[in-house]
Amino acid sequence: MFSVLQALIDIGLFEGWTAAGGGEKDVNELAKLSKKDMEPELLCHQLRLMAASHIIQETANDHYIPTPYSLAIGDKSTQVAPALRIRTDHVASCAMHWPDFLAKTNYQKPRDDKASCYIDTFPEKKSFFERCSANPVHQESFSSFMDVWAKGKRPWPEFYDTQALLDGADLSNGSPFVVDVGGHHGIDLMRVAEKHPDLPAGSLVLEDLPEVVGAVNLTTDKIRTVAHDLFQEGVEQPIKGARAYFMHAVLHDWSDETSVKILKQIAAVMKRGYSKVLVNDIVIPSTGASCYQAAMDCLVLQASANERTEAVWSKVIEDAGLKLVKYYPDGRGYESVIEAELP
Repeated sequence: MFSVLQALIDIGLFEGWTAAGGGEKDVNELAKLSKKDMEPELLCHQLRLMAASHIIQETANDHYIPTPYSLAIGDKSTQVAPALRIRTDHVASCAMHWPDFLAKTNYQKPRDDKASCYIDTFPEKKSFFERCSANPVHQESFSSFMDVWAKGKRPWPEFYDTQALLDGADLSNGSPFVVDVGGHHGIDLMRVAEKHPDLPAGSLVLEDLPEVVGAVNLTTDKIRTVAHDLFQEGVEQPIKGARAYFMHAVLHDWSDETSVKILKQIAAVMKRGYSKVLVNDIVIPSTGASCYQAAMDCLVLQASANERTEAVWSKVIEDAGLKLVKYYPDGRGYESVIEAELP
């Protein structure tokens, strides 16, 4: 289904339909709205699946009306179309290669970030992030997906008490409140800024790779950006003594060994009795994992990473020289905020 959807996105059908104001169209009209020519008879086959999948609605033979979802696909401002391309850019090929990769590696759990199913799938033989860095199209689909995905999650200040965190913070002399490590385009910090409108300028720090923070369009002076590569040899965490170091869906991209290294880098600049590490990620229950949690676990396994149970999170955090304080679930069965500090 997603390959068909991507083909229709590629010819500009949804974009043209949305630009035309939506409304009921027949197949020939939709063919004319598209930027690239697709034979109408072929288009009939494709649209039939889109209707059966509830992406559009069939009204009569070869007649269709859009849904709010299909209109969003055609609206560039939503980023839905490039976000959907993550499936054809990254996910689908890797998923299809998974059985062969497991056979090739004797059905052992992949633990080496540098020998993952993802690397083995594509001719570039690069990791996910290396491949994104080398190809702007792949980076766009990943970035757009992350933005759309984040908007659909419950804001973390709704289930973690950021007010208590702020009450214990010393923000004098420009001291940082929250550092979002690997924070992408800053939506999680924006949610903090919205909840606490009186925060000083620059007290929220967005860290990510230079090419990521260079593309950020911030609408508040409360957030400042810092370019930082977690894996650059000999470079330590540049922001020291912050009240909190926050990471959302970062550690689930990496093996336990690499996650420990990332946490150790942060622990080295924390202030004992003051600084917190806040990991916003999936915590798989010992029984009864949701379909979302289990599916994400199998997805990131293809990058030699994994989602984690409480027991595994405890070990990763302790191996990094930190003490686990408490889990704060989001109430929806998706993610939790894991609070840790120096012992």
